[in-house]
Formats: sequence, C-alpha cells, structure tokens
Amino acid sequence: MRIGWIIIGLLLLGSQAQAQLKKTLHKVFEVPETANLLVFNIYEGDSYDVIPWAGNTIMTETQVEMSKASRGVFDFFLEEGRYDFITAPQSDSLIVSSKDLLRRVIKLEDVEAEEKVHSRIYIPDYFVQQSTTVWEKPEAHQEQQPQRKKLNREKMDVDKQLHEAVQPSPADSTNTSTAPRTQNDDNG
Repeated sequence: MRIGWIIIGLLLLGSQAQAQLKKTLHKVFEVPETANLLVFNIYEGDSYDVIPWAGNTIMTETQVEMSKASRGVFDFFLEEGRYDFITAPQSDSLIVSSKDLLRRVIKLEDVEAEEKVHSRIYIPDYFVQQSTTVWEKPEAHQEQQPQRKKLNREKMDVDKQLHEAVQPSPADSTNTSTAPRTQNDDNG
C-alpha cells in the first residue's frame, strides 16, 4: 500500500510540470509578376527550409513549440503574430520576412520559456537558388509569362443571334431635339 501512495505522489508531481505546447501555422502569399527575386529575411533564432513546389504562390508552414510556459502565454504570442511572416514587394523583388525580427525572451517569474520554431517555405519551382537567402527567376522564365486563354466574351466572339439581339446604343442618348413634341409639353 505504501508503494501505491509513492507512485500516486510521483504521478501528481509529474503532472504539474508544464507540457510542451505545439501549433502549426500556415500562410499564403501571392508572387507579383514583376518579382524576379525572392529575398528571405528570417529571424536568426529560427530554422527554415525553402522548398520548390509546382504552385505559383508562396506558402509558409511554421511549427512552433514552446515549453516552460502556460497555454495562455502561448496563445497570446500566437495571436500577436510573433511567428508570422510578412511580404514587402520591391521593384523587381519580393522580400519574405519574419514579422518579429527582434523577439524578446519570454520570462515568467524566474523561469525562461523555451521556443523552437521551424518553417518550411514553399516557393514556385521556377525560382533558382542564388545564395542562402536569395532565389532568382531565370531570364527564360521572365520573358515567357504564362498567358491564359481568353474567354469568348473577351475576344468578342459571341454567336450571331446574341450579336443581333444587342444593338449598340446611339452615341448621344440625351439629345431630345428629335423627339416628337406632345400637347402636354410645358415649353411650348
């Protein structure tokens, strides 16, 4: 019986320790057609991988782990955007940056919370790596912008029956001088 109480006591002590909190965040960014360079400015304490994919947007997938902190503290920093990404288009480049580049230490009483942040950044597969932080669109791809097929209404390629049904309006529809006068006109 005494061993049972010892085991229960150890279990209760272990359950009071802070659990590791985890969350995965996703965000998608459009890549402007004028962007020939992607420049990454990521917080120095975070790790990240850049992964080419068959999409035409940038998607960030950030895994955040925090220990020695409460759920409320963790949720607060998530809502404040501590781990978010932002983009800043320049003339021919797009800068992808951590929103918070100067993260302060999270300290509760005398205990310092531990954070582990790893991001996977998916970029369009036509960009080629130039350095650890710069990816470039090759010149061959810069010239051949993907052209979408025009819709019939954009080509003004409508069927004959519809074209005959919709007659163009006269250029000046406010001209009333050609309108027949009636006896009820106040002007004479």
